Amino acid sequence: MICFPIRPTRVLSGLGSFALLLAPAICQDEPVEVAGPGEAAADVFHPDRDKDADVLYGGRVIVHLASLPENICYPIENSAVTRRLLYEVHETLLVQDWEWHDYRPRLAAGVVTEDLVVLKAEAAGRHGDLSGAIDAKVKRQGEVAEGQSAQKLVRAYYGQVTDGGSNWIVTPASAGAALAAAVEVPKMDVDSVERGAVFTFRLREGVLWHPSLVYSETHPDAAAALDGHTLDAADVLFSWTIYSNPKVDCDEKRFMFEKITHGELVDDLTVRFFYEEQYAFAKGTIGDSLTVLPSHIYNLADTDNPEHDLNASLEQQAKHINENPHNQLWVGLGPYRVTQWTQQYVQAERFADENGKCLYFDRDNAGYLDTIRWRYIDDDETSMNALLNGELDFFERVKSADYFGARTEGDDFKSTHYKGFKYLGTYGYTGWNLYKPQLKDLAVRKAISMAMDYEAYRISNYKGLARRITGPFPYNSSAYDHGVTPLPFDPDGAIDLLEDAEWYDRDGDGIRDKAGVPLEIDFLMPSGNDASKNFGLKLQEALGELEIKVNMVQMEWATFLEKMKTRQFDACNLAWVPTLESDPEQVWHSKWGEYDARGSNNAGVMDPKVDELIAAGQRELDFDKRMAIWREMHRYLYENVHPYLFMYNVPQKFALNRRFRGFQTLAIDPGYVIRRWHLWEPTDKTRTTLDR
Repeated sequence: MICFPIRPTRVLSGLGSFALLLAPAICQDEPVEVAGPGEAAADVFHPDRDKDADVLYGGRVIVHLASLPENICYPIENSAVTRRLLYEVHETLLVQDWEWHDYRPRLAAGVVTEDLVVLKAEAAGRHGDLSGAIDAKVKRQGEVAEGQSAQKLVRAYYGQVTDGGSNWIVTPASAGAALAAAVEVPKMDVDSVERGAVFTFRLREGVLWHPSLVYSETHPDAAAALDGHTLDAADVLFSWTIYSNPKVDCDEKRFMFEKITHGELVDDLTVRFFYEEQYAFAKGTIGDSLTVLPSHIYNLADTDNPEHDLNASLEQQAKHINENPHNQLWVGLGPYRVTQWTQQYVQAERFADENGKCLYFDRDNAGYLDTIRWRYIDDDETSMNALLNGELDFFERVKSADYFGARTEGDDFKSTHYKGFKYLGTYGYTGWNLYKPQLKDLAVRKAISMAMDYEAYRISNYKGLARRITGPFPYNSSAYDHGVTPLPFDPDGAIDLLEDAEWYDRDGDGIRDKAGVPLEIDFLMPSGNDASKNFGLKLQEALGELEIKVNMVQMEWATFLEKMKTRQFDACNLAWVPTLESDPEQVWHSKWGEYDARGSNNAGVMDPKVDELIAAGQRELDFDKRMAIWREMHRYLYENVHPYLFMYNVPQKFALNRRFRGFQTLAIDPGYVIRRWHLWEPTDKTRTTLDR
């Protein structure tokens, strides 16, 4: 999180506490919604849900991919597809429970959270040798001169901090703590108390890394040596350090991890991280958003790495990460390991030994299926045909015409598949490049929003199921301001806005212009996406009435992303997949709106008020107060910046082969968990036990 893209969706990283459970009806304009968190029922849409079902192991499922990422190394590939694959082939220190949404240990056996007591500079002389104090870096307050570090070095204590009246009482709470015993610090000596700024993770013992398929092909001896590596604290610490290497292509996530000022190895299975100040997303950042990389594969300084080079430069280390062949043939920690990566599919198979015994550390969550194949088909119509022909088991981009039409209502479909739908926080948008002269003007952006009848499009194209949105937070979250009213459908008012801003057709070519710049927009979209194409054509028609020219431009996904990152676009149509609560910095902060920044602020929003609200929300630990800040930001963005044409929160309509049970609709992207699916009718591919 962070912003965690599949075509046409991108992903925002972060954390949150809102759930959405759906009733099975789809015959009404607004399906019944029940706020969670809470236990999610399985097989709500399955026609045989009332029949007893055996829970069987074995078999294969084929899941549709609308886009094939370049790799699944999440630090450098900010794609929802990447994260979805990693859910099954990798693990994180903590995991956000799919149903209850709290963070629970996964690779970590436990975590201790402590506070940081920052001392005033003049306090040092009053504390003797400062036994138990540490050198810490904290954020400078006030103005920072150009070229000056935004951090300062201070002396500090960490531990469980309680208010002792005139003193702060600091009690050591974690393994290897700097303090041997509790200390009392007079409040007059304290510059600040940063709550929840220190995290100590204790790892599980004996967690095995997958073997290397790459080295088994190119370095057989190295592959044998790599087999049997277990997770340790050095892996975790190295995984954090890559974000301080400016040459690693991880700008879309760098902002979260640069807030961690120090990391240290306590012992082989214990690692500690220090934040510069309290941060509302701290625990989720390290626990759930940090992709733990195998040091013996990615760290050139690791002597177990077959390509180790103790004198490697930052550039060499970054290249080793950015171009590592294991970015596709992933070496992970999940119940499934990637065994094939082609231009047609990615395949993962159960992590087991040669005798079929599962090697995954958590057998209760090891999944039921033996093989997951993610099949890449970039065209929705072709994908639907593949589903109907038995080449896909699961497809979640069923068009409304098909969902409500004969293709899914006939006996042929119902004999093999069933259909359902789910809402996530996903929202579609058309983003404007604010660096483009024809789109810099707020009046132009608002006029475009007033030019098209979005309510009519919602009814005709989505059968009334989609919700019009006005801001960047999940529609059903506490951060979303439902008091913000969308700009009205008002073409005459749009023309008034344009003319007041001096956009006229000066040369008689039928296109408005100003200062020699025509009001012409290239509408960039991924190829093969019918939803983007249909919306673009409707927008093209509506804006034509305002003498604004729209050119439809389709591009293959990888090229599309590169155009986005390098700001070579006017307008882009895609969608964000925010987590339940996301840190909005990556998409909206000025730091990532700089022209050369390769982050997620592709629109180039550079607004001090937005920056101020982001900083306030990041520091606010109280949930309700933080939600109020995000709602203020929502309103401000829509009314005063209008960087996107905010569109719709659309239900994802899916079809799944009836052979599978265990499907749940969940609030966390992607809204389901493949490892919970299972076959329920015995075949020669099934068994009743986990191990073969």
